[in-house]
Amino acid sequence: MSECCTRGSELAKQNPDQDCANLPYGLINVQSEDIENCRITARVCCHRERRSQECYDGIMHGRSGGVCKTRFSFDECQGKEYKKCCECCQLGLVAHRQLLRCDISSVKSLNLGSYCAEAYKDCCLNGKIVATNRPPTATSAPLQPSGMCERFLGRLCEHICINTASGHVCRCREGYRLQADDKTCILDTSTSGPGQSSDDSQCENSPCEQSCLGTGTGIQCSCLLGYQLNRDGLSCDDVNECAYNTDDCQEGQECFNTMGSFTCRRILGCGTGYEMNPAGECVDMDECELGVDECEAGFECTNQPGSFRCVPRIQCGVGYNYDRTGNCVDINECDGSSCPRGTKCINTVGSYRCQRLVTCGAGYELNEDESNCEDIDECARGTHDCQGLSECKNNRGSYICQCPSGYTADQSTRTCQDIDECIRFAGRVCAQSCINTEGSYTCECREGFELAGDNRNCKDLNECDNNPCEQRCINVYGSFQCSCNRGYRVASDGRTCEDTDECALYSGQGQGSLCMHECVNTRGSYTCRCPPGYELLQDDRSCADLKECDTGLHNCTEQQECFNIRGGYRCHDVTCPDNYVKTTPTGSSADEQRCVKGPCKVLDIDCIMERTTAISYNYLDLPSNLVTPVDLISMKAQVRGAKASS
Repeated sequence: MSECCTRGSELAKQNPDQDCANLPYGLINVQSEDIENCRITARVCCHRERRSQECYDGIMHGRSGGVCKTRFSFDECQGKEYKKCCECCQLGLVAHRQLLRCDISSVKSLNLGSYCAEAYKDCCLNGKIVATNRPPTATSAPLQPSGMCERFLGRLCEHICINTASGHVCRCREGYRLQADDKTCILDTSTSGPGQSSDDSQCENSPCEQSCLGTGTGIQCSCLLGYQLNRDGLSCDDVNECAYNTDDCQEGQECFNTMGSFTCRRILGCGTGYEMNPAGECVDMDECELGVDECEAGFECTNQPGSFRCVPRIQCGVGYNYDRTGNCVDINECDGSSCPRGTKCINTVGSYRCQRLVTCGAGYELNEDESNCEDIDECARGTHDCQGLSECKNNRGSYICQCPSGYTADQSTRTCQDIDECIRFAGRVCAQSCINTEGSYTCECREGFELAGDNRNCKDLNECDNNPCEQRCINVYGSFQCSCNRGYRVASDGRTCEDTDECALYSGQGQGSLCMHECVNTRGSYTCRCPPGYELLQDDRSCADLKECDTGLHNCTEQQECFNIRGGYRCHDVTCPDNYVKTTPTGSSADEQRCVKGPCKVLDIDCIMERTTAISYNYLDLPSNLVTPVDLISMKAQVRGAKASS
C-alpha cells in the first residue's frame, strides 16, 4: 500500500489542475484483487498531498500580507485549508513581531488541526519572507540557500531532510521508520527496546547558530527561512531577497531587504480616488468624509472604493422622478410614445391614460388605418378563456367554447362537463350494465354473458368451451353446470368431481343393500366380496356356498366321507360295525361310502339274526335361527314284507 500512496502523492504533484477522483490510479502495477484498495489508498494520499500543498500556498500568501480567502479547489476541504493556514501564518507573524514564544500548544488547544499549528510555528519562527520562481540577476550576490531542505526548513520532513539533485528525500532518526507519505516518522517497535536513547540529546550544547538536528551519527545545522548556512556549517547569514529577485514585490513597488525578510514600498502615485498612507500603501479616499463630493442638498453622499455616490434622501413613487435638488417631480409620460396608435395620451399627476379616438365595442378593435372597427378573433390570438377540452370557435364580436362529443359546454365556467349517458339514457344504451367514462360510456355484461358485436347487447357465453368442469359440462343460459360420471358426484366447488362411497351410502338398507356380504368402495364404483367358503354369483352381489364336497375342493381322504356345511365342509371317518364291510357302490363317488353286511360266521346267531343288509350315510343341510316348532325333514323307510310307513 505504500507504493500506492506514493503514486497518489506523485499524481497530485504532476496534475495540480485535476481532481484527485479523476486521476489515472489504474496504472498502478498491483495484483487484480488489490486494485480497488490501492486506488482508495492512492486517492487518500492524493488528497493529503493537495491539502499539504494548499496549506503551503496559504502560508506563502499569508507571509505576503494578502487577504486570507477560501480559494477554488476540487475538494472544499482543501480550499478551506488554504485559508486556515494563511490565517494561522499571519497569527504566527504577529507573534514573531511581538517577539513571543513560538509555542504551538496554545494553537493546538483551539482544535484547528495540525496544519494550522505547523503554519503558526513556521511563520512565528521565520517571519515574513516570500520565495518566488524568478531567476537571480545579481551574479555577484552571495549564494542562495543551497537546497530545498534549507529553503523550506521544517516543512518538508518530520525528522531529517536530505537535499538531492531532483529535490529532497526524508529520513527518520534511529528507532523510527518513514510513513507512506514519505514525510512523517513513527516509532519502529520492531527495533526499539528498553534503554534506547533519543538523538535529540546530540544537540545539547550545540554549536549551531539557529537550528540543530541529530542524525544518529552526528548533528546537522540549518537556518531559518530568510537565512542561509555559511561555509563553516554552523553560522547563518541573512539572504538578500531583493538582490536575488526572490521577493514578490509588484510592478510600481520597490524591494527593501530586512534581516530574514524584505518589505515592498510603492514608488508610483495612487490613482483617482486613492491616497497613500504613511506605510506607502494606496488606500481609498473617503470623499464624503473629506467633503469633496458634489452631492446636492437633497442627496446623501455614500463612499465607494475609489469614488462616491449621491443617493436621494427621499424615495419617489411610480410616475415621479428626482430633480437636481433631490425633490420628486411628476413625469410627463406623454412626452414619449406611451400610448398605442388610435389613442391620445393624457398626462395625470403621477401617471397617464390613453383615450381612444374611435371607440369600438367589446370584441372589436380599430383597423390598421384606425378608421373602422373590425372583429377580434380571440381564438386565433389566444385571448379566449376556453378551458380544458373545450375548443374556441370565433363569431362576430365574441366567441364560444365548443366541447367534443360526450361533453356539454358550461358557458359560465368555459369548461366541458362530462355527459353521464348511463343516467341520461338509462336502459337505452346497454342491454345489461352501463359504465360511464370520461366523454363516453361502456357496456358490460353479467357473469355468464359476453358483449355482442354491437358492444351494447349481451349474448350467452358458452363456458363449456373453456372446460371449467373436471368431467362433464352442461351449458345453460347465462351459466353452466358441471356433472360427473357414474360413481362420482359434484364437489362443493361445483366444478370438480369426488368419488361416491356407494357402500356407505346404501349401508344398512336390508334387501336394498348393494352386497349380500361385504361392500368394498373403489374409485368411481364398488365391488362385493364373499366370506371364505362362499363364491360371488353372476349378479356380482350375491354369495353362494362353494360346496367343496361337490366340486372336489376338499382335502378328505379316501377313507373319509366329505359332507358340506355352510362356508366349508367336514371330513367324516366312516367306521362299519362288526360283520359289515365298507364299500362304494358302482358308479358312486368316494363320498357315498356305505357299510354292507358280510357273511356271518358259523353259529354267529347275532349276525345271522341281523336283517340290516347295508348302512348308508346321508347328510342334510339344516338352516339355523328358525322359529320352532317347524318341520325340518321327513323320512320314509320300507320294510320287507310290510307297507311303507313314514
